[in-house]
Amino acid sequence: MQENLKDFEYCIKLAIDNAKKRINLLDDPNKNSVLEEYKEWINDGLNKDTVLLLREDPII
Repeated sequence: MQENLKDFEYCIKLAIDNAKKRINLLDDPNKNSVLEEYKEWINDGLNKDTVLLLREDPII
């Protein structure tokens, strides 16, 4: 179980890092819009939504 938790933590950290990089590429008005959208999503409660994590090497 501990190993699964570390996998989830790694995936979440990677997703957040990628989101930050993508947001920083935007100009200020668009950057602010995206940040506000993230704030709304997080403030609504993450447990209400399903989060899909995609791997670079998906196993199908």
